[in-house]
Amino acid sequence: MKNHSRVASAAVTMLAVAALATACSSDDGSATTTPSAPSAPSAPASSDAAGAAAAGKVSTSSSPTLGTIIVNEAGRTLYAFAQDTTNPPKSNCYADCAAKWPAVPATTDVKGIDPGLLGSVTRKDGTKQLTVNAHPVYLFAGDQAAGDTKGQALKGVWHALTPQGTEIKTPKA
Repeated sequence: MKNHSRVASAAVTMLAVAALATACSSDDGSATTTPSAPSAPSAPASSDAAGAAAAGKVSTSSSPTLGTIIVNEAGRTLYAFAQDTTNPPKSNCYADCAAKWPAVPATTDVKGIDPGLLGSVTRKDGTKQLTVNAHPVYLFAGDQAAGDTKGQALKGVWHALTPQGTEIKTPKA
């Protein structure tokens, strides 16, 4: 019985040390895309569960109406917002906008996209948002399943992205 208590105590201590080390780590706030930044995908969760689910792999998928698009690991379409800036990259989607369009956390885990097109932008809350060809990237809360593109051309300012990081301007299907 004593061995189980020691093991449990050691495990709790290790978790506490890891949590303390994480809480005490510093970030200089600069944008970066170095592969040595494994903490980027584990940025603080947004108030929208879709934003938290966005962290992870980014790849490409074939859409019957839009062609080849960028998606997250769940197959959900990634979008650019026309009111963001790309030079320099800056997100302009916060508050109510971010509740419907959660930012995709920065990642270097990509497939089918030129890594040179990837970057990040620091949001007002300090989290790092993925950029592709300088476009800050978002999910649409209205897309519930893999392959959904319900956000395409919504209000004329939301567009799915190609693997080259260009906005697909075709109207909603």
